[in-house]
Amino acid sequence: MKFYTPSAEERAFLFQEAQELEPLMKDLGSLSVMVEERPGRKNQSRFRVTFVVAPESMKMRVRAEDGNLFDATIAAKAEAKRQLNAIVNSLPQEPVKIPPEFLH
Repeated sequence: MKFYTPSAEERAFLFQEAQELEPLMKDLGSLSVMVEERPGRKNQSRFRVTFVVAPESMKMRVRAEDGNLFDATIAAKAEAKRQLNAIVNSLPQEPVKIPPEFLH
């Protein structure tokens, strides 16, 4: 595998897909996206898209591989979203504060 430099259109798509995860990331850290390419059969490339959540202490790294960069990105985002939802739902929720005027 070698790092792949996406075209402008591919970069825009990667950014858009990563941005959809942003609401889930607000309490967790930051997100990095890596794209790797390896030669496949019959001179067709395979793309591996990896979403990495920082801090590294979370040890969350989601990968998807496909012959189509867009499909690999969508698959990686879907799995990252599933895992992030589980993490966010397990975090303690702040208690609801009721204004004193309603506590009679």
